[in-house]
Amino acid sequence: MKKIELSLPERCRIVCISDIHGNYDTFCRLLDKCGYNENNDYLFILGDIIEKGKQNTDTLRKVKQLAENPKTYVIKGNNDTMCPRMAFSDSREKFLSRLEYRPFNAFIEMANSLGISDFTDDFEEKRGKVQDAFIKELEFLDSLPTAIETEDYIFIHAGIENRPDWENGDEGFMLCEPWFLRDSHMSPKTVVCGHYPCFNYKRGNNSNLPIIDTDKRIIDIDGGASTKSAAQLNAFVINKNGSEYSYENYFEPTASEKVTVRRSFKSDCVPEYVDWENHWLSVIDKTGELLYVKNEITGATGTIPEKFTGSWDGKLHGWISLNAFLSVDAGEAFWVFKRLENYCFGIAQNGQVGMIPIDCVE
Repeated sequence: MKKIELSLPERCRIVCISDIHGNYDTFCRLLDKCGYNENNDYLFILGDIIEKGKQNTDTLRKVKQLAENPKTYVIKGNNDTMCPRMAFSDSREKFLSRLEYRPFNAFIEMANSLGISDFTDDFEEKRGKVQDAFIKELEFLDSLPTAIETEDYIFIHAGIENRPDWENGDEGFMLCEPWFLRDSHMSPKTVVCGHYPCFNYKRGNNSNLPIIDTDKRIIDIDGGASTKSAAQLNAFVINKNGSEYSYENYFEPTASEKVTVRRSFKSDCVPEYVDWENHWLSVIDKTGELLYVKNEITGATGTIPEKFTGSWDGKLHGWISLNAFLSVDAGEAFWVFKRLENYCFGIAQNGQVGMIPIDCVE
């Protein structure tokens, strides 16, 4: 496990961004929004630079260019390991099997830019052409370290094991542990991570905003880009003033449609958390495009658009919170991810995720 040990100056600003997932445009807007200054600020990018999004090559090249700055530090995420493996070490069979579950990925995007779309024949020759054209980007990915450690913080993609010598733990855990906020660790330092969207946790409070758990000394900053129904990138800023630290956050939704609320709307609904790995919905009633359901695991009831539900394993599941109706004021920004018949679903200016009546924005 390769780790960067870094001693920070008495006063500095650290901009932390994780799980960009190939969202180049959003990433650039976020850097502008948070006022990132390459001369003064430290920039920590905590992995999953690529995959799942559609602008992988541009994102990778942007991060690589930023990493030329001595105040920029980049570590790898689990998704950053696939492209170098496809380029350098996968057998033909393993390479093609990856395409079965992710037919569009960073390596294929590189290949497509060279006019290569089919690897079923002349495999090594075609792979060699991609290697030659993108060798600098591929070697950059392949060389990324796993962690950054400062006097008071550990920066890692997914988490660290609950052991005093966390550096000697399993790298697979560090890159892939899904529910690290439900775990604990033995380090006296605060762990800043991404990998698992904040929205997936009840403490996320129906938003993608960072979760700061002071008791567990864990901060999750993953805004769910390219993984959640309404998602964003977070720029989590750590302001260091001697031994004191303060936090602030800037976020930029990945939606292409940003609108201004024309009519205020007040909702008295309280969103009900849905644990996406452990829930089962049963329908009580249906009104238009909305289902009134019961969560058979928790006993909670609430409303969810039918379009945000699906059936598998003989059960009905949903992928947003129940009762996710938001309050907004005229003049506020709202990022639209999906237009339903009577509602807009997206992210409000305060960071909450949910629905407002469609006539509020039209």
